[in-house]
Amino acid sequence: MILKELFREQLETFTLTRHARLHDAAALMQREKIGSIVIVEDQKVIGIVTDRDIGLCLALGAATPDSLVGEVMSKSVETINESMNLLDVTMFFRTARVKRLPVVDDYDRLVGIISIDDVMALLSREMFDTCSALEPKIGHMI
Repeated sequence: MILKELFREQLETFTLTRHARLHDAAALMQREKIGSIVIVEDQKVIGIVTDRDIGLCLALGAATPDSLVGEVMSKSVETINESMNLLDVTMFFRTARVKRLPVVDDYDRLVGIISIDDVMALLSREMFDTCSALEPKIGHMI
């Protein structure tokens, strides 16, 4: 099954522009209980900022709460297409070595974000459903 069919209701994401202030990003993360915000321009991903990025920059004195998100965001952002299947998404997470990936459509417009935890939950649910479907047949094999 492809990603957009599996996660349509779970692809909600929060975005800001590169001109937002770090204190606005941190407030949004705290309010929504999220760990990252995708930075967009014309609906296209241009960066991502995480709670870790903000914390480190502030702690090291590399930024202030009034600094722009664009100054601290990660600009090299891996994205995945919503038409990818679950196996490809799992492999992509493995090679990208990240915890979250923005999801884009065929025009590179942001449609959501997915975490490795989302993938694990889906795989667990799929495994349970498969085992439940096989359960009556397992008794016949013994």
